[in-house]
Amino acid sequence: MKKYLTTILLLSATIISVQAYTLEQLVEAGLDNSYSVRQKEILHKNARHSITSASWNLLPSADVEFNRTNLDGSYSSKGSLTFARSLTLNEPTVFNYQQARLDKSIAQLDLLQAKKEIIYNIYSAWLDIAQIQKEITIRQENLLILQKLKEQTVLQLRLGQRTSFDVNQSDINVINAELAIAELQNRKTGLRAELLNQVKLKDDGSEIVYNADVLPALDTKLTSDEDEPLLILKLKQDLRKSRLDKTQQMIGLFPALNLFGRYERYSVDNNVLSFADYEESYTLGLGLSWSLWTPWTKGSSYAQTSNNLLLKQWQYEDSQSQLKLDKQNLSREWTYLSETLALNKKKALQANDNLRIAQEKYNLGSLSLIELEQARVDALDAELTANKISYQLHKKLQEWNLLNSLPILNKY
Repeated sequence: MKKYLTTILLLSATIISVQAYTLEQLVEAGLDNSYSVRQKEILHKNARHSITSASWNLLPSADVEFNRTNLDGSYSSKGSLTFARSLTLNEPTVFNYQQARLDKSIAQLDLLQAKKEIIYNIYSAWLDIAQIQKEITIRQENLLILQKLKEQTVLQLRLGQRTSFDVNQSDINVINAELAIAELQNRKTGLRAELLNQVKLKDDGSEIVYNADVLPALDTKLTSDEDEPLLILKLKQDLRKSRLDKTQQMIGLFPALNLFGRYERYSVDNNVLSFADYEESYTLGLGLSWSLWTPWTKGSSYAQTSNNLLLKQWQYEDSQSQLKLDKQNLSREWTYLSETLALNKKKALQANDNLRIAQEKYNLGSLSLIELEQARVDALDAELTANKISYQLHKKLQEWNLLNSLPILNKY
């Protein structure tokens, strides 16, 4: 019997552990089910296929031919192996290969950035729910105090120390606290639904674990690596791609210099299987040509490419300037919130001390319920504000990491 009981308890513990979502599980589900990430992964795969195709196109053409013909009852056979390659200053295969390399790099940067944004958005949504859950806990503790205060006020009324107004007011305070908790529970339910929809998980009632251990310490400084963020690196690659386009268009304005080479081995005397008897031929050619209409047919394309490059350059410079501004704003907000958190924690300690003194005076009958309520509200507001700011700091810290392409939560 004891053995069966142990088995049941273990199975129950397993079921309970399964019916809970940790932040890590939410992130994994979000990355697996995100349409944006899937799209970027497919684009990255396509870019890899493109560079493979472009690499093979750099090689000379290789053709093998075997044929047998009948002409007026006379059969003839022929076999040949041919390698041929032509090169121009504006060789499309060379430029296509370079473009494919840049496209692959851009696709990889896009994929990494998409993953980081998904992780941050999931963390941010999870953090909002964790903040509300913490606020609910604080208000539930406050509700217990108000309920005890109501009981105490009713007892003092019987002793003639309080009035019916005090009892009614204490009852109103309890109701207000319950309403505040109900509103928070409703907000939490809505945010939970949004988070599960974001990671494409069905809401089967499983609990979301809000483990504060995953949150990094707030007593840190905002730092950034020397490496540029992913968004800036992507813009750099876009800029290089535009410069490559301009170079290709510019070369096309000049006379076309064409170098052609061909090597062929072919059979003689219908003996296609005697490879040792194959004869060889070599062809090497050099040509120079230029169309009289080039300034009109290609000049406009070159002008458009130059304008596109200028736009890319402006975009890159503007993004660098915006990144610098965003860093300054985030750093300033971090400093402000850190200082405000310290002040609110100090305020909370003093407010709790005042509440303790006010409670003692209220018990002795030397303080009114309204005065006690004011001391209680001050202590509650200070604690709630400190809680809100601490979660804002956690979010700002990971926003900084996202902006600078640093590991989110020191992991992702």
